[in-house]
Amino acid sequence: MANWAEGTIKLRGRAENIASALEYMFSEDKSVTVEKKYDGELLLFKSADSCFYIKGTRRALIIHDTIEIWLDDDFLIVELDNFKQAWSAISANYQEISSKFDVDIKIFTFEMGMEFTQEIEIHKGVVVKDIVQTYDNYSWEVPFASLGG
Repeated sequence: MANWAEGTIKLRGRAENIASALEYMFSEDKSVTVEKKYDGELLLFKSADSCFYIKGTRRALIIHDTIEIWLDDDFLIVELDNFKQAWSAISANYQEISSKFDVDIKIFTFEMGMEFTQEIEIHKGVVVKDIVQTYDNYSWEVPFASLGG
């Protein structure tokens, strides 16, 4: 049984690039449907399995029934909570998505079992930050210390 690094994943970029990136990220998951509303201003992803597997990753997913993304500005920052990846987030899993769709990606996870946090940032396919932080007293020093594990 895997420990889970749990936290958030953000995408930053032009609205159409974020829409394309998200459609690609969830495209292998057959339980996912995509609905466009209001002339494409709203993307509604629905999962019959209550989670969205992220294509090209080692066991990364978003735990939700529905993800609603408003594409109402030209440039957006979209944050998806309830992100999980087995053991730890793997920056290489997200480089292709960042490069292919010209979006920046930022991930922050907590792992209670192994007592670390991780921050990843990728710009145009290049990993600019991948920091794993360990702690002397994880349960005291870390906010949301019960996430992950």
